[in-house]
Amino acid sequence: MSAKVLFLAMDAGDKQLIGSLVSDGTMENLRALSAGGLVGDTVSMEGFYEGSTWPSLYTGVTPARHGFHRLVQLRPGSYGFHRCDAGAFIENDPFWVPLSSSGRKVAILDIPLSFITKNINGIQMVEWGSHDPMYGFCAWPRGLKREVLARFGNHPWRESCDAFPRTPEGYRDFRDRLIRGVEKKTELTKHYLRSDRWDFMAQVFSEAHCAGHQCWHLHDASHPSHDPETASVVGDPVRDVYVAIDAAIGEILAEVGDDTIVVFLASHRMAHNIGAERLLPKILVRLHAAEPLAPRGDEAPGNSLSRVRDRVPEWAKRALRPVRDRLRGWRAERRDPVPYSCSRIDLEKSSCFPHENGYLVSGIRVNLAGREPAGRMRPGEEMDSFCRELARDLLEIVDHETGAPMIRSVKRTDSLYQGDRLNHLPDLLIEWNDEVPIGSAVAGIPKRSTIRVTSGKIGIVEGINWGCRTGDHRPEGLFIASGKGIRPGRMDRTVSLMDFAPTFTQLLGVPLPDVDGRPIPEILEGS
Repeated sequence: MSAKVLFLAMDAGDKQLIGSLVSDGTMENLRALSAGGLVGDTVSMEGFYEGSTWPSLYTGVTPARHGFHRLVQLRPGSYGFHRCDAGAFIENDPFWVPLSSSGRKVAILDIPLSFITKNINGIQMVEWGSHDPMYGFCAWPRGLKREVLARFGNHPWRESCDAFPRTPEGYRDFRDRLIRGVEKKTELTKHYLRSDRWDFMAQVFSEAHCAGHQCWHLHDASHPSHDPETASVVGDPVRDVYVAIDAAIGEILAEVGDDTIVVFLASHRMAHNIGAERLLPKILVRLHAAEPLAPRGDEAPGNSLSRVRDRVPEWAKRALRPVRDRLRGWRAERRDPVPYSCSRIDLEKSSCFPHENGYLVSGIRVNLAGREPAGRMRPGEEMDSFCRELARDLLEIVDHETGAPMIRSVKRTDSLYQGDRLNHLPDLLIEWNDEVPIGSAVAGIPKRSTIRVTSGKIGIVEGINWGCRTGDHRPEGLFIASGKGIRPGRMDRTVSLMDFAPTFTQLLGVPLPDVDGRPIPEILEGS
């Protein structure tokens, strides 16, 4: 049996690495697919290159309409943060709902940051093997989860991919388990592809996402944390996982016939990590835009325990946090998380505060009167003037070592997007200059893990990047579409990730109204 439309994706697959491996024949299956298909470039949502990527793809609308940009977000009307549950939070229907309602049979497997849609005409699996799990493995209809676990077991890598730090053996085990996950996911996909005649089937390989975050310094010899000794033992885990996914794609494509339209997507690429966003709280305090949180009694300067705790590296604090929580019973922290960037800021007394949005693009929330409980900034000219001055101050910040600008742009979110969930998003988007590479103090060789920036107004602000991720996202991606009626070649324009939802539905004769994405005519021609 075959699907009429088969969607295969590499979550956070790097288009540049894929292009290199396709060109030299290493990824032979994608090379064959691209040779006979339409190849095009994609771009993620401007300013929102992490959490919004997949929700924008499967709903076809902007972050200002679906509201999801980070796993932990500010709860509007408060200074509290909550861990977002996409199923309860995103009100926009994913594209498979109108397909199902129109009688099309669908199989939706492991689309990231999605949620179970009950009573769909077909099957759905969420987080059998995904990055950034929210719910754990779930499936529809009832009984499917039990069937999958009985036949295929769990994904070989079930925990968070973040680790502090890894030995060469740890990296090798991490790579091997990701590759075994790709292989098991391939068998799972082939099994359910054969089980029925689907109008639409999707499978996403998130193993590329995990490998890119954790192993980029082993792939990229120019990375500040590149470790030649570990690389000589482990090799290039990122490349190895990509090759495994290419083999998986070849096996899956062997199961479908000429009547199937195949769309492959590498969603948003990887490159070296950016750690300067960790300095944003200190920068805002130096600019008198944010107020530091007054120390608690047990954190007074003379308190010896406080002094010891302040000297413990952040990675060690994180590693010990589960033990601390069990000993002290701090369940409330898990229910009401506080992002690192806000942990030392007095949100009520600040004119603005960090609103975490990712490493490449940071977010800032203005403490707006009438919106925040203790809002200090009046909307209109006062807010506009504040944002203009803050943007000028931020753009003056340079790398202390090289003098290179640290920030490429500062943009108002409301100048990019409009929608009824705009108030769930940061007000300002701060794009860091990724030409200033930063290492990790806990991954590979920790050289250049110290971040030091300066300007006339802030003096010198510095910190250490304790994050273990050496790779992070960029907005660019690529797609390949192949099938009857699709003219092979190279598109000369870039499409939005929002364009795929209406394209998929229109391929199957189902309109998708009231979305921001537009069907891709180059795919639809002749279909």
